[in-house]
Amino acid sequence: MSTTEETLKPNIVLISASDLENEIKQLEDKIKQINNNNNIEFEKIKSELDKLHTITGWLNIAKSQGIWKSKTCRYVNNDSCSAWSISEPEKLGIPQDAIFVTENGSKKVVVAKFPELCITCPLYEPKKI
Repeated sequence: MSTTEETLKPNIVLISASDLENEIKQLEDKIKQINNNNNIEFEKIKSELDKLHTITGWLNIAKSQGIWKSKTCRYVNNDSCSAWSISEPEKLGIPQDAIFVTENGSKKVVVAKFPELCITCPLYEPKKI
C-alpha cells in the first residue's frame, strides 16, 4: 500500500450510545457548575453594590448637612471658612481649587466648593440674625 492510499483510508471510531450519554451528562454537569459559580459571584457583586449604594446615600445626607452648615455658620465669610487654617490641604483631601490663600499666607477653605469640611466641624455656630 502506498502512503497516499494510507492517508486516504477512513478512520472510524465506534462509540457506544452510553459513552455518548456519559460525556453529555459530564458536560451538562460542568455547565451547571459554571452557572452556579456565576450566580454565586453575581450575588457577591450585587451585595457589594448594595453596600456602596447605602454608603453613597449616607454620604449624600452628610454632604447636605455640610452644605446647610456652610450656609448658616457665623464663621463663613465670602464663602470661606475663617475658623480654620489648613496648612496642608492635599493631605486632607481638600481640592486645590477649594483653597483660598489670605494676605497673611494662611490657607482657608472655600466651603462653597468644599462643604464637606463643615460636616463634623466642632466650631460650628449659627449666624446671629
